Amino acid sequence: MRMVEMGLREGGKFFSSFLPLGVVLTEFSFGDGRQRRPTILSNDEIAAQLKGAGAAPGYVDFKNIYAVRRAPMKQDNLSLFVGLFRLPFHDVAQQVLQLAADLTTQTGLAPGVSDGLRVAEKIYDRVAGLFGLNIVTPLFSYADGNALGRSGYLLVAGSDLEETAAKRLVVTDDRLLLDGQRVSGLDYCLLAIEFTASLLPDGPDTINPLTQLGFHRHWQGVASSIMKRELEQADEQMLTLRAEVITSPELAENDRLVAIGAYQTSYDKLVERVTPRNAHRGWEKALLPDPNDKTIIKPGVTEVLKGMQIRLLIKGAPEDPDKLFASEAFALRTTVGKAALADSDSAVALARVIDRAAATR
Repeated sequence: MRMVEMGLREGGKFFSSFLPLGVVLTEFSFGDGRQRRPTILSNDEIAAQLKGAGAAPGYVDFKNIYAVRRAPMKQDNLSLFVGLFRLPFHDVAQQVLQLAADLTTQTGLAPGVSDGLRVAEKIYDRVAGLFGLNIVTPLFSYADGNALGRSGYLLVAGSDLEETAAKRLVVTDDRLLLDGQRVSGLDYCLLAIEFTASLLPDGPDTINPLTQLGFHRHWQGVASSIMKRELEQADEQMLTLRAEVITSPELAENDRLVAIGAYQTSYDKLVERVTPRNAHRGWEKALLPDPNDKTIIKPGVTEVLKGMQIRLLIKGAPEDPDKLFASEAFALRTTVGKAALADSDSAVALARVIDRAAATR
């Protein structure tokens, strides 16, 4: 959920007579728990963009500001609150709100429980206590307990927006327009709900978002051990890596399958580079499901195994371990895309096949 822009019909009065208090609060399931993630909008950022607005409407364009980013969607969806409030200007109040904004926005880039998030929640609770004071004027607010439906823009606006005008609104280049002009006479906040089916790279040479997740550091350790020909240590590191991929709350299930398969084929190709020819036995025959093991006869697992077999026959892989992994992940993503969505047991089933194959080499 990305912040796009905010419009203030009395932009010039802010930071002379009033302070804005903009809040986005999301709550969603992540891993085995439920997270509440507050974001308080930066007064410094708002002030810089409203400078010189005078009595005219002011606009605040947000760049890469996320309330939530890269969180797998669960069945219980996401609860959302968006509000903009106005309170009398005071230097101390401005400093307190800016501190709150700094603390909350630092935790908004990626999901996950952290000490910073706990601090942000406490700060938000204190700021939220201002909402009920008679000196605080609500300009707009919106709450939705089931906020995710499809990708698109979400407009939260004050009551001055008439239905006839609302039908003529469009968003162009992340700007809200009415009959081709920026909207005036309205307090509003525009958000973008960005749904992606996968965190996997869009191509073999593109940046791989999976390398930004915590478990990827183990892959870098694996690659280093292989280059040093410390293969037993690399095997142990692969077990740790695979276990963290299986349990990571940051992955959707199909991405989890592809990551396990891509790390394994990347591992095998790196090992082939440092061992004598034919000394490292391949997986072509070993990577076959056990007909007696009903837990692995699932479309996603079967498609990944087939894709892994094909990838192990393809030579000329990138030298860099991260680029190698991106190349393997992109290829397997294409394969798995043909299968039905995986369930939570599929990753464990795939890991069992890989472990059994390792024992037979």
